[in-house]
Amino acid sequence: MIPRPAAAPVLSAPMTSAAPSLAGWTAVVLAGGPGTRMRSASPKALHPVAGVPMVRLVCDLLRAAGCTAIVVVAREAIDEIGVAAGEHVRMARQDGGRGTAHAVLASREAARESGPLLLLHGDMPLLTTRTLLEMAGRHLAAPSSLTFLTAYLSDPKGYNRVERRNGKVHGIVAEADLSPAMRGAPEVDAGMYAVEAGWLWHALTAVTPAPSGELALSDLIGLAVRGEGVEAYQVAETAEVLPVNDRVDLARAERILRDRVRERLMLEGVTLLDPATTYVDAGVEVGEDTVLLPGTTLSGRTRIAGGCRIGPNAVLVDTTVGARTSIGASTIEGSMIGDDVEIGPYCHLRPGSLIGAGVHLGNYVEVKESTIGARTKAGHFCYIGDTTIGADVNIGAGTITANYDGAEKHRTVIGTGAFIGSDTVLVAPVEIGAGARTAAGAVVTQDVPDGATVMGVPARLRPPTNEGGRRA
Repeated sequence: MIPRPAAAPVLSAPMTSAAPSLAGWTAVVLAGGPGTRMRSASPKALHPVAGVPMVRLVCDLLRAAGCTAIVVVAREAIDEIGVAAGEHVRMARQDGGRGTAHAVLASREAARESGPLLLLHGDMPLLTTRTLLEMAGRHLAAPSSLTFLTAYLSDPKGYNRVERRNGKVHGIVAEADLSPAMRGAPEVDAGMYAVEAGWLWHALTAVTPAPSGELALSDLIGLAVRGEGVEAYQVAETAEVLPVNDRVDLARAERILRDRVRERLMLEGVTLLDPATTYVDAGVEVGEDTVLLPGTTLSGRTRIAGGCRIGPNAVLVDTTVGARTSIGASTIEGSMIGDDVEIGPYCHLRPGSLIGAGVHLGNYVEVKESTIGARTKAGHFCYIGDTTIGADVNIGAGTITANYDGAEKHRTVIGTGAFIGSDTVLVAPVEIGAGARTAAGAVVTQDVPDGATVMGVPARLRPPTNEGGRRA
């Protein structure tokens, strides 16, 4: 764990109550960072933290706080960032990289001319709803033009510093302009602002370009000090405002956010036998009384109901799991699993697999785009691909559905109550009727009627027998 900076004295005014929600607010999310320090071809906002793109984490946080309008500003990969940001987000393009104030100006047409605005960065994945709401509440309760977020950092290098006189904010000093007395000043501008839209659009026209030609959003603080005043809200947990600029920052954010996810799950009634070796993405949900064993990874849109036992070393991606299901050291992707199912160890369920209630899949069973009915059992070493299996079917060890003829995939259908003998090869397209049986080693190339038994290579109907059990 990265050590947290020591707590700093609170110089801001006493905290006001949080806003009930951000309903009526417009949030402008600056996601134009090109990822230069990330040494990446992808924009910084698209890099995931705990399995979720940073821009999505920020936008989801705003939605959770009740924000009714979100504008994301980007310079490149507009469509990709728009998709990653999620639903009901308006995109704005910043032409060129002329600084943060220029990026906010690019959002004007998509934002609004009046009402409260929240300006924040898309590379702050550790922000919390509490901070958003409390900062909004501080702004609504104050008579000031602008409220901005501050933090006390043990190492403030690289940040603009907050200048105070008699406890009140007097302005912002760029790091390059710091006097020797201010170099160790720990309070920094954390880069999030609450403003009234009417004031903002007017104030942005007064921002003076730096020698580089960039327009800095932090210059608004000096304008507000000379106008109707400014409020500073100090974040409670400094980790929230740590940006992600390079891969080292990304790894730090990953550790912190995954720790939060694990803590949330445990407080919600989930047992993690070894939290440090259990990896859960930010978008995953797990029900009460589920146990996650060491080495388990839950990612994407995975949803697990209560009373399950997952792991050790299970990997679930975009998978829904019913109640009281047990999954051993198996890999499951894009599948839906019912209640009271037993899977593994060493199974692989590929995308499109639907597993009914009470199914048992033993070791080394691979399932691909198949539906398996309730209470069906496949105990050992099977491949089930492009198959529909009814309820109460027994799949013998070594069974293979030969679904690919070298050009196209074909389906296999196995009826309710069928018995598939060990080492059976089902050459698709083929249908096994309800209650039908295949003998061990059968190679089935033709449909099998309900209740019939087939055997041999290629499989044929078993000859009838007389009362003594001999073939007639």
